[in-house]
Amino acid sequence: MSAGDTVAIQESSSRDVSSQSDEKPPIIKEKSHELSTLDSLSNKQDGASNGTGVTTLKLPGFLDSPSPTFGSQSSFQNATFVRQKNGWIPKKQYRLKNSLLAGVGLLELGNAGDFAANAWNQNPIPHFAMALMALGGTLALTISILAFRDAFLSRKNIRNLREERRFLWAQKADLGAEISRDLDSQLDMNFRELGTEYVERLGMDIAMGFGAIMVGIGTFLAIGGANPRIFRASNLLSGYIGNAPVALFGLCNTGLSVYVWRRAHRHGRAATKEVRSTVFLRRIRRVKTHAAINAITGVTAGAASLVTATHWEGYPVLIPCIISSIVCNYLWRNRIGYERPLIRQRIDMDKASLIRELKHTTSTREIFRTGDPSEWLLKLIPDPDSLPSILEFLGANDLFDDFCLRLLKDKTLARSISGPLGQEVTIDVQTSLAADKVLHSKMVKKQ
Repeated sequence: MSAGDTVAIQESSSRDVSSQSDEKPPIIKEKSHELSTLDSLSNKQDGASNGTGVTTLKLPGFLDSPSPTFGSQSSFQNATFVRQKNGWIPKKQYRLKNSLLAGVGLLELGNAGDFAANAWNQNPIPHFAMALMALGGTLALTISILAFRDAFLSRKNIRNLREERRFLWAQKADLGAEISRDLDSQLDMNFRELGTEYVERLGMDIAMGFGAIMVGIGTFLAIGGANPRIFRASNLLSGYIGNAPVALFGLCNTGLSVYVWRRAHRHGRAATKEVRSTVFLRRIRRVKTHAAINAITGVTAGAASLVTATHWEGYPVLIPCIISSIVCNYLWRNRIGYERPLIRQRIDMDKASLIRELKHTTSTREIFRTGDPSEWLLKLIPDPDSLPSILEFLGANDLFDDFCLRLLKDKTLARSISGPLGQEVTIDVQTSLAADKVLHSKMVKKQ
């Protein structure tokens, strides 16, 4: 089992653990550190395992592991935040964010907003059809706003992933072939994530957002269809001009979905040779299900959108596509999508530590399934009333930023620890531990 295989097993497991309970502990929220397993799992099935510079995973203290966590960054020791109108945000977001908006699941519905304009493409236009056109045009234009908002969020992820990719290539250039195998799996992971952001988010937002604008304008113009020029312009905008980008996106999205499904299938076969984990297999099934639905929806909706340009019969075909788009959006936001810190330092791994991490993930899932949430921290942290123990756990699990954000919501406590709060504040572990012992108990309550 190579480094590329073992990293994929660990990466895919932790997302599933955090989603097992509807009740989340105060700070151990759904965090998805599995990094996109599907991209690094079977890439190196025939390669040799890395035997140099191996770093054991740092798991929570009760596992007595002294080494740093796989994927953890030293930045958890301090965090800088800037003040915004709605609160505090990290000054620099060194994370891949699961920021897909729920509203973009309605883009297929927005592009069907010209139903009335195409179904009653005649003169004179019935009054009820005019009302439906006004409603459909408004819906299409409103949903297009969500598309471009989501494109802005996706662009942030793309910028961060490209920065990470440059770092990984620079590391690969400085290392030998044996050590660079680990970097290959991380580059593959990064490639798949960039593909998702470029095609399934940014491409979807631009193509379908543009299509929704054209459909919305064309639908409003259809209300004044008595004018021959307006009638022709309406037919063009709500016809091929508005629907052609949707069809093009459907083809691209189908291609990417087929690629993701095939890789997930290979990763599942590769991993089950070493470890049979329900957590991992569930993750694989979800990814393959999402990819299959996405592929079928993409090609079907693309074809149906071209039919609707001239025939209303295409709209009934769009109904299941609208429903499946909403389902895919939900699956991604709640079951597949994840957040992770960007790789900003060299990460080594070995088979034993990754399998141990998978077992820890499975045991954590069982803890979250217990009936009493108050018992979660007692089982996860050796001393849940000790601030040093809690800070160690938060740092090891990439939760220090969340802890700081909760701390900053209590202005009195934040001032007591960091002094006057300006437009920018830095909180670090040393400052927190050096605070008055009386404040420790208050900070513990913020976990």
